[in-house]
Amino acid sequence: YNPSFHMALDKYYGPKQDLKAFIDKAHSIGMAVILDIVLNHVMGSSPFARLYWDAANNRPAANNPWLNPIPKHDYNVGNDINHESPATQSYVDRVTSFSLSQYKVDGFRFDLSKGFTQNNTLGDVAAWGHYDQSRINLLERMATKIWQVTPDAYVILEHFADNDEETVFQDYIRI
Repeated sequence: YNPSFHMALDKYYGPKQDLKAFIDKAHSIGMAVILDIVLNHVMGSSPFARLYWDAANNRPAANNPWLNPIPKHDYNVGNDINHESPATQSYVDRVTSFSLSQYKVDGFRFDLSKGFTQNNTLGDVAAWGHYDQSRINLLERMATKIWQVTPDAYVILEHFADNDEETVFQDYIRI
Protein backbone atom coordinates (compact mmCIF):
# COMPACT_ATOMS: atom_id res chain seq x y z
CA TYR A 1 0.00 0.00 0.00
CA ASN A 2 3.01 2.22 -0.55
CA PRO A 3 2.82 2.42 -4.33
CA SER A 4 5.50 4.12 -6.30
CA PHE A 5 5.84 2.07 -9.49
CA HIS A 6 2.51 0.47 -10.43
CA MET A 7 3.86 -1.57 -13.34
CA ALA A 8 6.95 -2.92 -11.58
CA LEU A 9 6.77 -5.87 -9.25
CA ASP A 10 8.39 -5.45 -5.88
CA LYS A 11 11.59 -7.52 -5.91
CA TYR A 12 10.53 -9.22 -2.66
CA TYR A 13 7.71 -10.96 -4.54
CA GLY A 14 10.15 -12.60 -6.94
CA PRO A 15 10.80 -12.24 -10.66
CA LYS A 16 7.96 -11.49 -13.07
CA GLN A 17 8.29 -14.93 -14.69
CA ASP A 18 7.43 -16.53 -11.34
CA LEU A 19 4.25 -14.45 -11.10
CA LYS A 20 3.33 -15.40 -14.65
CA ALA A 21 3.90 -19.09 -13.82
CA PHE A 22 1.79 -18.75 -10.67
CA ILE A 23 -1.07 -17.18 -12.63
CA ASP A 24 -0.84 -19.86 -15.33
CA LYS A 25 -0.96 -22.58 -12.64
CA ALA A 26 -3.93 -20.92 -10.93
CA HIS A 27 -5.77 -20.76 -14.24
CA SER A 28 -4.95 -24.42 -14.97
CA ILE A 29 -6.86 -25.45 -11.82
CA GLY A 30 -9.77 -23.10 -12.47
CA MET A 31 -8.76 -20.31 -10.13
CA ALA A 32 -9.01 -16.61 -11.00
CA VAL A 33 -6.26 -14.18 -10.00
CA ILE A 34 -7.36 -10.73 -8.86
CA LEU A 35 -4.78 -7.99 -8.24
CA ASP A 36 -5.34 -5.77 -5.23
CA ILE A 37 -4.30 -2.46 -6.76
CA VAL A 38 -3.74 0.92 -5.13
CA LEU A 39 -4.40 3.75 -7.57
CA ASN A 40 -5.70 6.39 -5.16
CA HIS A 41 -2.29 7.61 -4.02
CA VAL A 42 1.46 7.34 -4.61
CA MET A 43 4.36 7.72 -2.24
CA GLY A 44 7.11 10.33 -2.51
CA SER A 45 9.49 8.02 -4.37
CA SER A 46 7.08 7.84 -7.31
CA PRO A 47 8.23 9.68 -10.43
CA PHE A 48 4.78 11.30 -10.47
CA ALA A 49 5.58 13.00 -7.19
CA ARG A 50 9.24 13.70 -7.90
CA LEU A 51 8.83 15.22 -11.37
CA TYR A 52 6.54 18.01 -10.17
CA TRP A 53 7.39 18.67 -6.53
CA ASP A 54 6.93 21.80 -4.44
CA ALA A 55 9.99 21.53 -2.19
CA ALA A 56 9.10 24.66 -0.23
CA ASN A 57 5.80 23.11 0.93
CA ASN A 58 6.92 19.47 0.78
CA ARG A 59 4.03 18.36 -1.44
CA PRO A 60 3.14 17.89 -5.11
CA ALA A 61 3.43 21.08 -7.12
CA ALA A 62 0.32 22.91 -8.29
CA ASN A 63 1.20 22.09 -11.92
CA ASN A 64 1.54 18.35 -11.25
CA PRO A 65 -0.50 16.62 -13.99
CA TRP A 66 -1.20 13.51 -11.84
CA LEU A 67 -1.38 14.58 -8.21
CA ASN A 68 -3.32 16.98 -6.06
CA PRO A 69 -1.13 19.35 -4.02
CA ILE A 70 -3.53 18.94 -1.08
CA PRO A 71 -5.56 15.77 -0.50
CA LYS A 72 -9.29 15.89 -1.21
CA HIS A 73 -10.35 13.58 1.66
CA ASP A 74 -9.37 12.60 5.18
CA TYR A 75 -8.33 9.02 4.42
CA ASN A 76 -5.60 9.99 2.02
CA VAL A 77 -2.22 8.32 2.42
CA GLY A 78 0.85 9.57 0.60
CA ASN A 79 0.14 11.88 -2.33
CA ASP A 80 -3.46 12.04 -3.54
CA ILE A 81 -4.02 11.19 -7.22
CA ASN A 82 -6.14 13.50 -9.35
CA HIS A 83 -8.38 11.05 -11.23
CA GLU A 84 -10.03 13.75 -13.32
CA SER A 85 -6.70 14.56 -14.96
CA PRO A 86 -6.34 13.18 -18.51
CA ALA A 87 -2.73 12.27 -17.63
CA THR A 88 -3.94 10.14 -14.71
CA GLN A 89 -6.69 8.54 -16.76
CA SER A 90 -4.19 7.55 -19.44
CA TYR A 91 -1.86 6.15 -16.79
CA VAL A 92 -4.61 4.15 -15.05
CA ASP A 93 -5.60 2.66 -18.40
CA ARG A 94 -1.99 1.72 -19.14
CA VAL A 95 -1.53 0.09 -15.72
CA THR A 96 -4.67 -2.01 -15.96
CA SER A 97 -4.11 -2.94 -19.61
CA PHE A 98 -0.52 -3.93 -18.83
CA SER A 99 -1.53 -6.25 -16.00
CA LEU A 100 -4.34 -7.81 -18.03
CA SER A 101 -2.24 -8.39 -21.14
CA GLN A 102 1.23 -9.10 -19.70
CA TYR A 103 0.26 -11.14 -16.64
CA LYS A 104 -3.19 -12.37 -17.72
CA VAL A 105 -4.76 -11.41 -14.40
CA ASP A 106 -8.51 -11.82 -14.22
CA GLY A 107 -9.31 -8.44 -12.75
CA PHE A 108 -8.70 -5.93 -10.00
CA ARG A 109 -9.79 -5.02 -6.52
CA PHE A 110 -9.40 -1.24 -6.28
CA ASP A 111 -8.29 -0.07 -2.87
CA LEU A 112 -10.21 2.87 -1.41
CA SER A 113 -12.18 3.49 -4.59
CA LYS A 114 -14.21 6.11 -2.75
CA GLY A 115 -11.04 8.23 -2.91
CA PHE A 116 -11.28 8.49 -6.72
CA THR A 117 -12.80 11.94 -6.51
CA GLN A 118 -11.93 15.57 -6.90
CA ASN A 119 -14.72 16.73 -4.59
CA ASN A 120 -13.02 18.27 -1.61
CA THR A 121 -14.42 16.76 1.59
CA LEU A 122 -11.26 17.23 3.65
CA GLY A 123 -12.41 17.69 7.26
CA ASP A 124 -15.88 16.21 6.63
CA VAL A 125 -15.73 12.41 6.49
CA ALA A 126 -19.53 12.09 6.27
CA ALA A 127 -19.62 14.25 3.13
CA TRP A 128 -17.02 12.01 1.50
CA GLY A 129 -19.49 9.13 1.43
CA HIS A 130 -22.33 11.10 -0.14
CA TYR A 131 -23.43 10.53 -3.71
CA ASP A 132 -20.70 11.81 -6.05
CA GLN A 133 -21.55 11.72 -9.77
CA SER A 134 -18.00 12.62 -10.79
CA ARG A 135 -16.64 9.65 -8.82
CA ILE A 136 -19.22 7.40 -10.46
CA ASN A 137 -18.20 8.68 -13.89
CA LEU A 138 -14.51 8.08 -13.15
CA LEU A 139 -15.01 4.52 -11.91
CA GLU A 140 -17.38 3.62 -14.73
CA ARG A 141 -14.84 4.99 -17.23
CA MET A 142 -12.12 2.81 -15.67
CA ALA A 143 -14.31 -0.31 -15.72
CA THR A 144 -15.28 0.29 -19.35
CA LYS A 145 -11.61 0.59 -20.37
CA ILE A 146 -10.77 -2.62 -18.49
CA TRP A 147 -13.62 -4.48 -20.21
CA GLN A 148 -12.40 -3.25 -23.60
CA VAL A 149 -9.17 -5.18 -22.93
CA THR A 150 -10.71 -8.18 -21.15
CA PRO A 151 -14.51 -8.30 -21.43
CA ASP A 152 -15.02 -10.67 -18.50
CA ALA A 153 -12.52 -9.05 -16.12
CA TYR A 154 -13.53 -8.61 -12.50
CA VAL A 155 -13.80 -5.05 -11.21
CA ILE A 156 -14.13 -5.02 -7.42
CA LEU A 157 -14.38 -1.77 -5.48
CA GLU A 158 -13.52 -1.11 -1.84
CA HIS A 159 -16.07 1.63 -1.76
CA PHE A 160 -18.25 2.13 1.35
CA ALA A 161 -20.27 5.11 0.11
CA ASP A 162 -23.93 5.92 0.73
CA ASN A 163 -26.34 3.30 -0.59
CA ASP A 164 -27.60 5.46 -3.47
CA GLU A 165 -24.08 5.48 -4.93
CA GLU A 166 -23.47 1.81 -4.12
CA THR A 167 -26.64 0.93 -6.05
CA VAL A 168 -25.28 2.60 -9.18
CA PHE A 169 -22.21 0.37 -9.06
CA GLN A 170 -24.27 -2.70 -8.30
CA ASP A 171 -26.05 -2.11 -11.61
CA TYR A 172 -22.89 -1.17 -13.58
CA ILE A 173 -19.85 -2.93 -12.17
CA ARG A 174 -19.86 -6.71 -12.33
CA ILE A 175 -19.00 -8.02 -8.90
